[in-house]
Amino acid sequence: MNPSRRRALQLFGLVGFAAVAAKTVKIQVVDGPALALKAKAERTVTWVNRAPRGQILGRDGTVLASSAVSYDIGANQRLISQFERIEEQEDPATGRTTEVVAGHGAAAAAELIAPVLGVDAQELGAKMVGDSTYVVIAQAVTPDTWRKVNALAIHGIEPDQRTRRSYPAGTVAGNVVGYTYENEVRELVGNAGIEMSQNGVLTGTNGEGSVEIGKTGAIIPTGEHEEVPARPGATVRLTLDPNLQTIAQDAIDKVVVAQGADWGAAVVMEPATGKVLVLADSRSVDPGDPGASAEADRTARSVEAVFEPGSVGKVITFAAALEEGVLRPDNTFTVPYTWTAPNGEVFRDSHEHPVESLTAAQVLAESSNVGTVQIGDLMPDDVRHGYIERFGFGRVTGIEMPAESPGILTPAADWDNRTRYTTMFGQGIAGTTLQAVQVLAAVANKGVLVPPRVIDAWIDADGEERAQKTPAGRRVMSEEHAAALTEMLIGVTQEGGTAEAASIDGYLVAGKTGTTEILTESGTVASFVGFTPARDPAIAVAVVVYRPGDTYGGTVSAPVFRAIALAAMHSLGIAPDPAVIAAQAADEADARAGVDADGSDGTAPAPAAPDGGAAPAPSGDGATPAPAPDGG
Repeated sequence: MNPSRRRALQLFGLVGFAAVAAKTVKIQVVDGPALALKAKAERTVTWVNRAPRGQILGRDGTVLASSAVSYDIGANQRLISQFERIEEQEDPATGRTTEVVAGHGAAAAAELIAPVLGVDAQELGAKMVGDSTYVVIAQAVTPDTWRKVNALAIHGIEPDQRTRRSYPAGTVAGNVVGYTYENEVRELVGNAGIEMSQNGVLTGTNGEGSVEIGKTGAIIPTGEHEEVPARPGATVRLTLDPNLQTIAQDAIDKVVVAQGADWGAAVVMEPATGKVLVLADSRSVDPGDPGASAEADRTARSVEAVFEPGSVGKVITFAAALEEGVLRPDNTFTVPYTWTAPNGEVFRDSHEHPVESLTAAQVLAESSNVGTVQIGDLMPDDVRHGYIERFGFGRVTGIEMPAESPGILTPAADWDNRTRYTTMFGQGIAGTTLQAVQVLAAVANKGVLVPPRVIDAWIDADGEERAQKTPAGRRVMSEEHAAALTEMLIGVTQEGGTAEAASIDGYLVAGKTGTTEILTESGTVASFVGFTPARDPAIAVAVVVYRPGDTYGGTVSAPVFRAIALAAMHSLGIAPDPAVIAAQAADEADARAGVDADGSDGTAPAPAAPDGGAAPAPSGDGATPAPAPDGG
């Protein structure tokens, strides 16, 4: 061979070898790690280990909301069409065992999966026929069921792990618990109530897992397998008593139906701790099926809906007058049926009566508007405004519920000639049922207002409990004046007061009725707010009924208070007071003796108006001539 030709071939060979070597080096050294990672990624299956959402419990441990991990099972129809069911078969002649194809496609896969799921194989097979890369063939199966399906090693059967919320107590405290929705990445998100306000606490931290699989979908035994477990969300324990909550919801629902009212609400609170035992709304939503309730019934009206408190607001006027030193319970006032204020505004009581001489305690017991405005007129407007604000109107209480309303309280400088007087008996301001109970709870707690709360503790995934601290109270009136006002409020529930229907055998009750005309629509708001045992209070209770068929808080709401408060006494283990039982028995004996002395047949007299008067005609803020409820 020509030497030149030989050298050319040699040079060409060296160049080719160098190119191949360089390519090999590039693939193995330079691109190798990246290619290896790409290949590994292509044969690695990853998934999310979803974290269970934390539970919501009642104060006694009753489960109000919980979560469970389940699986939706999906099928890749394209891969399923390539499935072959392999079985071992023995040759009778040789005795040798060989593998044979016993079936293929969706029908063969369904024959294996259907018994595990407990469904019909033909119906299941029909779901797996098509061209979709993912179609759900079973929903909400347990982890144990998925493990059995997964053990069949059918390429194309894929899990979708999900966390589902359940509400074992149904509608009990439904408006407090709230409900959730599933976002675009299939995480549960709180949409109302505690589910919403505590969403960050209840939401856990997802884990993840990964495994290497071969071309057939089988796990590579020597491949990498990583598993990061999920961390569940924290549990939230509420202050609510589920049994008492049930009783209150039932009582509210019954009075709303009986009265044809729009809605009702009840709140029970411990005055000394701020713990809310009941936060009940009529037609409570079922968190498991919120769509079944009207949108307006999915909220917690007890903390969101505002109304003028009516005569419940008189409590603040009397508290302010006592505290400012311009009033004593035995001060006497001349109370006509109508009264003209110095600025010319005219006010009247709920029923026509001759001019009376009433003590301040009697003015409160009979819920007299005329007497109240005379008392309120002893103080400057800005002073009274300060007390209304001090007792909690115009600001949120801070309870752990979303969308709480602060109510309505305009500056005293903006009050017109009439509003400056109507605010004395609870009109021209507005608040919630929760704010109303807060007022009486402050009086019950010796003049110290402790903000309400509905969360008792948080318990993390390790079981470590962090108790809610009792909120710092603030003094709104002296202990001496709170005690004096308590005695006056006891008179409201005694004979001649506006709320005899709120009295409870064996327990002394202090409280105030309220009946307010709704200015924006026809109808009234009937309420009663009180506490018991009056001289050693365990609970404060507010009952509000919006637009009832009857008018007065004394006849509509006071009996509901009685039912709820009596149940609370039993639940808390507070026995009747023997001294109260004896006093009540003596009063009944005196009443019977009085009837006999009159020579009557012993039948009860015709009932008086619930505000202590004889006529049923309501009067509101005292405006003439149109009648309007006075809040009594």
